Amino acid sequence: MKRLIFIVGFVAWFLVGCYDDKGNYDYKDINTIDGLTFMPTPITVEEGNTYRYEYRQPAQEELKVTYSPVFTQSMMEGEDNVEYLWTVEYKDGSENVVDSVFTKELELTYPPKKTTQYNVKFRLSDKRTGVDHYRDFTMTTKVPFVNAWFILNGPENNRKLSTVEEPDSTSPIISYDAYKDLWNRERFQKAEALSYVNFLTHTDGGDKYENLYVIQRDSVALMLPFVLEDRKDSRSLFALGANPNNLVYSESHPLSRYAIAVDDNGKFYHSGMSGYYFSGLAENDVQNYVIDKIYMSQTGFTTIWDKTNRKFMSFDPVENQCYNVTSSDGSYPQNAVESNTVEISDFPVEGLSEVVDGTPQLMEILWLGQGVTSGSEETGATAIGVMTDTCYIFYIEASDKGKSMRAEESPIKVTRVNLGELGFDQNTCFATSSAYAEQFFYTKESKVFLFNTVSKESVELYDAGDVITKLKFRSDADASFPDNSSPYRCLGIVVNVAGAGELHEVILDEAGDFVTSHTFTGFGEIKDLILTTDLKSTRLNSSHIT
Repeated sequence: MKRLIFIVGFVAWFLVGCYDDKGNYDYKDINTIDGLTFMPTPITVEEGNTYRYEYRQPAQEELKVTYSPVFTQSMMEGEDNVEYLWTVEYKDGSENVVDSVFTKELELTYPPKKTTQYNVKFRLSDKRTGVDHYRDFTMTTKVPFVNAWFILNGPENNRKLSTVEEPDSTSPIISYDAYKDLWNRERFQKAEALSYVNFLTHTDGGDKYENLYVIQRDSVALMLPFVLEDRKDSRSLFALGANPNNLVYSESHPLSRYAIAVDDNGKFYHSGMSGYYFSGLAENDVQNYVIDKIYMSQTGFTTIWDKTNRKFMSFDPVENQCYNVTSSDGSYPQNAVESNTVEISDFPVEGLSEVVDGTPQLMEILWLGQGVTSGSEETGATAIGVMTDTCYIFYIEASDKGKSMRAEESPIKVTRVNLGELGFDQNTCFATSSAYAEQFFYTKESKVFLFNTVSKESVELYDAGDVITKLKFRSDADASFPDNSSPYRCLGIVVNVAGAGELHEVILDEAGDFVTSHTFTGFGEIKDLILTTDLKSTRLNSSHIT
């Protein structure tokens, strides 16, 4: 049996060894295209084949960018075997345009002061193998200074207008002299304050406007914030012979079309969407008013505290139906002065003084700002004061004009609430927001606290490391980031030490609890700050390909 198995195995081996394979196994190498990338490097690559570029919208001169593929071939040294095709889609006015470019490089042009977007498809073909490689691109410009802090800082007579763009990003864009960076000249050295409004008109198809007011001692610059250009000559914003002296403060609400400038005598000038300023008048019993604190709600309703005469006052520019003024030559519209007159009227507030142990005690109003009740948020204000070490909050609410009222009733309702002894003084900073009803934020030296007016509880949130000089939410109307994409709320905190300023941002959750923070440094002493937001829908403008 063993011999039989051996013989069968030997025969099988012999037959296999003698077999002649007649199959056709003649392999050939083919050219492959590898490592396809592009110059310049895109900011993001999505799913491997989709690229995105984003550029800051040019302010003065058009921006030109050349795009070029980078790749290697396994068998070819030249590029005679490859073919390029760029298909570019864009808008020219209201028309959709599609262009084809057959060169290796594609040059796109981004005009100044316009929002531009290109949608591009790229095809790289190997003519010898018939293999195609595809990539998709989106090229856009972003408007500068949108959702950005404008920070007025530096010593008097040498102020600078700094900006912090994309403050939430890991690499925010900071300009320590934004106007000079754009226009190569200095400006606003004598500026004292900032205001910002954005509003929707009811004419011309509901156009939207944003005004940045830079308050200087003797004038106001009315700026287009996202290009830092003058909307009007600042010399034309005030009547001839009535130019203000020593403007020191400004007030506005981002969602209102109104702005106010106050001089060091406590008198004010008011402005609407036209940008022209008109003097504020007063009723006979408050002609000698001296504005100490002032707040404007999102409807334009304005509350004033006159420390000298110890009066709360108000005026409502909406009721006056003014500010619809034009000027064909850009000069101040003298004929509109009478129709743009507003009057301040005082309203009664109880509890501004008390007699304690036979001695009169007077309330000191420390702060006036955004209302935190449903009735004071849009048309009203919140005031915080202290008397004999006891702190009080006043909810100021303007009544609905449509409701019937007795003749003796004031149209403005004021509710005073005792908060207890919290240690507030002239150095205490305050902030409120509609995002946190019945709550306010305050400081003690370097720390920020949240106070609940219902529970009377105070919670420490943040320590800035040195004395805080200003609190300001990114937006009074909604403390979230303006696009409402974030569930958090953001509180700006200013710290000034030895001529240097820091901006701390504290991110809060919906309950007002601390989430995180980040700090921006390198500024001079911070005088004022404001956040700009963009109401405009993205409008794609005419673009150019070369």
